[in-house]
Amino acid sequence: MRPISSSITRSLAGIGTDRALPNARAEVDVLRQQLATGRRIVRPSDDPAGYQQARALGRVEQRLAVHERSLDAATLWTNRTQAELGALSELFSEANETALRAANGTGDAEALATQIDSIRDEVIGRLNATNGDEYLFAGNATRTAPVLPDGTITTEAIDGTRTREVAPGVTLTLNIPGEDAVYVDGVPAAEQLAALAEAIRTGDAEAITAGVAATRTAIDQYTDLEGKSGVVSERLDGARLAVEQQAIQTADARAAIEEIDLAEVLAALQRRQTGLEAALRATAAGAQQTLLDYL
Repeated sequence: MRPISSSITRSLAGIGTDRALPNARAEVDVLRQQLATGRRIVRPSDDPAGYQQARALGRVEQRLAVHERSLDAATLWTNRTQAELGALSELFSEANETALRAANGTGDAEALATQIDSIRDEVIGRLNATNGDEYLFAGNATRTAPVLPDGTITTEAIDGTRTREVAPGVTLTLNIPGEDAVYVDGVPAAEQLAALAEAIRTGDAEAITAGVAATRTAIDQYTDLEGKSGVVSERLDGARLAVEQQAIQTADARAAIEEIDLAEVLAALQRRQTGLEAALRATAAGAQQTLLDYL
């Protein structure tokens, strides 16, 4: 029979092994969870400091996502604005050609005047163009059509600017003020065309000449406004690039805190499982001979 003191020593060693088993199992479970989720930090207790840093970076990502949506909306606005201004320039180019034909006496006067009337109607439509349910050339009165069906201008204030923060520290005026778009040389664009059509019908050479000059002014004006809107689009593109780069950097920084190193976790899991298996074997061997067996 072995000494009682030796048996007690073996039993106490077994107790120590038994106490270590829950910790070993917990470590293995944590590593398995990390492999399943791909994340090192799931709850604050995993790494309090890292958890706070990751949450702060997450808030930055949310703000950047808001800016990206703002940039999307702003880009749609400026793209539509440029398209409408380009169309207006083309319409007045067509009106200029028609007016020149009338000034040179080529073509039927009524047919030419009717063509100007058709251009006028389309110009009104372009000046009342919308992006979604907002009028492009109505300043901040975006629910009001800036040009009435008869070609006159609404009494609403349409000279306001739509200024938006599209990126951190980047604020841009997106719209072309309504008064810059709906007037040509101080006269509503539609009225300029109505006067030209009337001059062609009545054969008023002086008024036709004035109409030719007005159409040229309109071409230059809308081309210039299209260029200004294009500059805004270029700045939006630059802001978008900056926001996207910052979003990538922020996501990378958050991933570095939260996400696991796969090779490192696999190696650690293998070590922990090997240790757990050894502890289980030791516990099983010790359980075969208890203190009672030596008494």
